Amino acid sequence: MKKLILALLAVSSLGVANAQKNSVLVYGNIGLATGKTDNGGGTENRYFDWNINPGVGYQFTNNITLGLQGGIWSMFEENRTSPALNTWNRNAMETREWQAGVFFRYTKPVNNWLSLFTQLDLNYVSGQDVSEAETRAVDFAANKIVETIIYGYDYYNGFQGSITPMVQVFVHDGMALNFGIGGLGYRTISYDTPKSPTALNGTIDQSGFYFTWGNQFNFGVSKNFGCKTRTGNVKPGDDLRPMKVEDDKDDE
Repeated sequence: MKKLILALLAVSSLGVANAQKNSVLVYGNIGLATGKTDNGGGTENRYFDWNINPGVGYQFTNNITLGLQGGIWSMFEENRTSPALNTWNRNAMETREWQAGVFFRYTKPVNNWLSLFTQLDLNYVSGQDVSEAETRAVDFAANKIVETIIYGYDYYNGFQGSITPMVQVFVHDGMALNFGIGGLGYRTISYDTPKSPTALNGTIDQSGFYFTWGNQFNFGVSKNFGCKTRTGNVKPGDDLRPMKVEDDKDDE
């Protein structure tokens, strides 16, 4: 019986390689946020955000990784109103942006297959806002619908910092699946306004904190190259030594 129990424990303790020091980390994250609000009376708001962020870094210790990261981000926001029975307004804004910068990651291993980490990203950002203002009205005298559409373009650049906590599940030889539900960030950008009679001269500065905890789902895949497979319930850095188990005299 004792041999059977030890054999089952040995099988259950077989693990995968956790993230370890002196390894190279390569990862890619995907973020998605969406929402819709119906205020009644023909007024509706909705938004759809997505981002893709790859990165590569070097893990100096079992806890600290430094590297380079970047990506692309897109946001679409739309507002529909009906101020009168014969009038409909639609205002939409789409933002397209690219980012590039550095990251710092602190990892806390839970066991040989599960870790928690918090990542700090510092980025230079550059992008474009595309706006669309649409009005439709019924002209009863002419028995037709009158439609007006105005487009606008704004370019911007600036800096952004964000902190994102995530859960890391290792599945095979340093490869892991990463999950998160948002984070905290700070952003400051300057707009180059278009040259039109209605536009402001110079630039428009915007800055402030943003909070996406619980409103954004993040999913990523990462791979640490240079990891060694571990067995047993051990922490990264622990030595693994062979253990000899002698039979009990009463074990038949």
